[in-house]
Amino acid sequence: MGRKQKKLSDQPFEVQIEALDAKGMGVAVHGEKTLRIYDALAGEKVSARYLFGRSQRGKAETLEVLQQSADRVEPRCPHFGYCGACSLQHMSMPAQLARKQAGLIEHLEQTGKVRPGEVYEALQGPHWNYRRKARLSVRDVAAKERVLVGFRERNSRYVADMAECHILCPGVSALLPVLAVMLGTLACRSSVPQIEVAAGDSQIALIVRHLDELSADDQDRMRTFALQHNIALYLQSKGPDSVRLLEGLEANLEYTLPELGLRFAFEPLDFLQVNAELNRQMVARAMTLLNPQPGDKILDLFCGLGNFTLALATEAGQVMGIEASEEMVGRARANAQLNKLDNVDFHAADLYQAGDSAPWPGGSYNKVLLDPPRSGALEILPWIGASSVGRVLYISCNPETLARDAGLLVSKYGFELKGAGILNMFPHTPHSEAIALFERGSSQSGS
Repeated sequence: MGRKQKKLSDQPFEVQIEALDAKGMGVAVHGEKTLRIYDALAGEKVSARYLFGRSQRGKAETLEVLQQSADRVEPRCPHFGYCGACSLQHMSMPAQLARKQAGLIEHLEQTGKVRPGEVYEALQGPHWNYRRKARLSVRDVAAKERVLVGFRERNSRYVADMAECHILCPGVSALLPVLAVMLGTLACRSSVPQIEVAAGDSQIALIVRHLDELSADDQDRMRTFALQHNIALYLQSKGPDSVRLLEGLEANLEYTLPELGLRFAFEPLDFLQVNAELNRQMVARAMTLLNPQPGDKILDLFCGLGNFTLALATEAGQVMGIEASEEMVGRARANAQLNKLDNVDFHAADLYQAGDSAPWPGGSYNKVLLDPPRSGALEILPWIGASSVGRVLYISCNPETLARDAGLLVSKYGFELKGAGILNMFPHTPHSEAIALFERGSSQSGS
């Protein structure tokens, strides 16, 4: 018979916070067990209480801060502490940036066994109202006699009761209360589980997921709301292929890179960098580090809509963008035409099946930009190693896989890690993105 678990008390206890974990929770030892504690910072002494339930095992909540860290600030959002969208509003921005930068260097050193020649200054844009892409939950709450629209509560299936959001872009945040009221007037109010948001520079798109067929009256109410607020409102009855613009509405979804005079048309489910201003800064840094020249032939892998590809094409001799989706390749080509760029092309290929042979046309390239998903670019590294590429710029949404790939680029394929730094794409969250530059000497490269 197994040993009985000691029953946890619901009484408050005092504990010293030793560190923060990867999710931004305080780490402490209490009763010879390691605990994760919400809303506590390293070096603090707090009064805490155990949380109960399967998903909350080994976790506690902060009731009172008894000894405060110098990094602590007052959270701006009234929903902080129960909304699950961001977890670091109680930490100052300099401390957030230092934590993310240190985390990147730690991953590079411990996982990749490499250290950058230069640590780039962190890129940061607005700390508030920056988010232009999001998935919002919707719930018809009978007890409150209204519909809630917002992010889920922390570690819960319930929807946070939000009147505003300080990380969503201003136009979307302002929509939350009126959108909830409109949904509350619909006959289908109980069969709408979520709404996807995508904001362009001049128009917001909403994709309303509905589980039941919509009545003509419900569609009329949504259409009136969309016209009143200049919204491109889409309906989704099943999977992504079922998304359609509500009849009678027009969509004009675009974003710009004004410094380069570029415009990008997109569809609401397309991948966009969440933070518009940070994206502009990130592209500008990519242009500086990759330094496209008229004689360059550049390859942009995982290119999406052409966010980097078209920027590079404004200076480089020739640029090829590679993306797995034929649909996205078509969109990228259309954006090249929109911007009257004829030195750029796009090709659809599975970059996870590349190996030593490139599954795309175009011959040799001397520079590569990589912007892979969280899983990284492991499968494409053998081709890079065997190619004449002399400079690689790696944009990463996961410092762990960046560190893994950096180790291989340096130890196996003869590159040097010239520099690396974080991109603060998601302020007030533990999520970290990074940029890293690799160069290979002339003796190892044909460039």
